[in-house]
Parts: sequence; structure tokens; C-alpha cells
Amino acid sequence: MSLAELISLRRKAYETTKNIYCPLLKEVVYFNNQGFHHATHDGRGKLRIQADARMRLNLLPDINSVIATSTTFGSPPRVIPKTDHGNKQGKEVVFYELSKRFNSHKEVSVILRRVGNGRLHYFSVRYTKKLK
Repeated sequence: MSLAELISLRRKAYETTKNIYCPLLKEVVYFNNQGFHHATHDGRGKLRIQADARMRLNLLPDINSVIATSTTFGSPPRVIPKTDHGNKQGKEVVFYELSKRFNSHKEVSVILRRVGNGRLHYFSVRYTKKLK
């Protein structure tokens, strides 16, 4: 399957994704276009290399499970102050990493983001680490 076909397939599925409650953070996680865009583009808006984009697109079906069942953070919440030079939002930005081990070879991290006092939304997905 070509990358364009995979993007189209995953976009259709992503657009039907419903907001989901996250028991770990005790609030609803929203899905917007920024989360899908981040699967194919890096933080500077440039296209990801094909292998990275495919990996993230193929992990999209796992995001609901990670959000709904994670009991621990993959890393401590990361706060970027609004005064940080690299902060283009002009508001404080908080990132939360949730992770879930699916089996002995697959652990997935989902990154959630809140900009200022806005809604908590899905931002990214990746493998937590390569397990042996």
C-alpha cells in the first residue's frame, strides 16, 4: 500500500474517532486535525520521512486503548512556559505521555497536549522503546 493510500485510510478512521475519557488524567481527550497532522509532519511542519510516518499511521488504531487503559505516565508531564523562545503558541503548553505495553514486543506511547487553559487533546503516537 502506498503512503498516500495509508494516509487516506487512516484519515477516514481518525475522523470517526470519538472523544474518549482518560481515567489517568480524569478528563476527556479530544481529537482534532493537529493530532493527525503530527503523524505525517514533524513539529516544524515538515513532512516526516516515509518510515516514520508509516510507523505513526500504523499505530493510530492503538491510541484509544492506550488513553482508556493507561495507569501510569511514560514520563513526567512536560511544561513549556509561554515565555520559552521556541513556544509559538504564546501560552503555556503541557505534554502528557501515556504508555501501554501490548505484548512483549510492543509498547506504545501516546502524547496528549494542552495549550493554555484549552482542552486536552491527542497530539502524537510512537513506540515507547524497542523491546527484546
